[in-house]
Parts: sequence; C-alpha cells; structure tokens
Amino acid sequence: MSSDTDPASDPSGPRHAVRNHEAHAAIARSLHPPPRVPPPVPLRLRAEADAYFAGAMYAYADGDLEGARLSLLTVAGINAPESAPAAMIFLGVIACRHREFAQAYMWFARASAGPDMHWALVADEELKRMA
Repeated sequence: MSSDTDPASDPSGPRHAVRNHEAHAAIARSLHPPPRVPPPVPLRLRAEADAYFAGAMYAYADGDLEGARLSLLTVAGINAPESAPAAMIFLGVIACRHREFAQAYMWFARASAGPDMHWALVADEELKRMA
C-alpha cells in the first residue's frame, strides 16, 4: 500500500479531527452559552424595591395577602439583589397558603438559585418541606 492510499499516513486525518473537535466545541458553546450577568439595578429602583418590600411586610402582617403579593411581585420584577430573594420566599409562602403548590415551588426554586446564600438556604428548606 503506497503512502498515497494509506489512511494512517494521510496528513489530513488529524487535521480533520482537530476541525471536528473545534466544531463540536463551537456547537456546545452555542447550545450552552455562559450565564448572562444581569445589568446592575439603579439605586433609585433599589430604593423603590425596598419601599415596596416594606409595604408588603406591613400588608402581610395585617393579613392582606393579596396586597402583599402584588407588592412582592413588583419587588421580584425590579430584581434588586438585596430584596428580590426575600420577596420570592414570601411569594412562595403566600402561594402555599393559597394551595398553589406549583407556583410556590417555582418561587422557592428561583430564590434557591439566587446569589443570596441566606435566602437560598431558606428556599432549600421550603423545597424539602414541600417534597
């Protein structure tokens, strides 16, 4: 067998393997992009989220669960890192009280995946209790 027809001595073999590896890596990167870092929340919105959260806690303490839920949804929508995880926990608790367990699971799972370790641990405990 000459070197022209011998696949083991073909110089294009390894080069194709490298190209295939690069192609597979590019496909993997496109299917699983790195997590997007959210833009920072402006200070005015953080202050607004804190005010909504304080109002939600007053409403929750007074037994106005619907008013608390609406304020907490606003806090979760603003997504301020200081108040959003706690808002998600309380949204999960309110959903449990209304027997909306799928929604409660979603809120606890979101809080569990968040950056605040305290509220992530609280969410993990709530998820264990729901299981």
